[in-house]
Amino acid sequence: MKILGYAFLMFSVTAAPAFAASLSIPGDAKSSGDLSESSHWMWSHDAKTPGSAVASSHYPISSPSLDGHAREFSMSYSDKGGERFSLTFGHNAEVTHFVYDTYVYVNDASQLANLEMDVNQVVSNGRTVIFAFQCSGNTGKWEYSTIVNNAPHWHATSLACNPRNWKSKVWHHIQIASHREGDNVTYDGVSFDGDYKTVNKGGPGSLALHWGAADLNLNFQLDGADSRGDVVMYQDKLTIRYW
Repeated sequence: MKILGYAFLMFSVTAAPAFAASLSIPGDAKSSGDLSESSHWMWSHDAKTPGSAVASSHYPISSPSLDGHAREFSMSYSDKGGERFSLTFGHNAEVTHFVYDTYVYVNDASQLANLEMDVNQVVSNGRTVIFAFQCSGNTGKWEYSTIVNNAPHWHATSLACNPRNWKSKVWHHIQIASHREGDNVTYDGVSFDGDYKTVNKGGPGSLALHWGAADLNLNFQLDGADSRGDVVMYQDKLTIRYW
């Protein structure tokens, strides 16, 4: 991925998440640090999913982990219910580019219908720009969101992805690159276990949600795959880089 107007530095260090070979990050990009460690996580059932969900989160988890302190996210659900986990990690209305970078480990991948990963930014006009991307078992594709008729709407890409096909009890590395021009969002590409694919799709991305000025927020969401079940997922080295 090439973004004009910046001098780029390739990251390939072991002390921080290693980036896909095709994914370039400016040397002066900001980093959220490892958000798995934050004590400010919140979660709630996503009322737009069917059924119900009850969740919890625990930190630190020494095993499984990559560095001795992963975070556990657990959900019990019925009727394919979903749970949204969220965290405000900074304040900046001006930055335009984001890389969402995380390692995930699912105890039983067959229970997970969708894994959604979002960054939300309140920009200078007060609107919230939503960068939403997910691996969808419903379509078997990576999907991206745009705003249609004043509501988020999912669009399937041509890139295959189904969390129920992931290996259980294995660490998987996910990276999502996106940027905005004003309130319009472009999803540049996605990397799964080091295999980077160009997306280059997008559209209108903002809503008037009246959130806090310049908030930077991330979400990820677990959606259940069956009539009833449990999802236990671990995240490690969850980092947002932005510029």
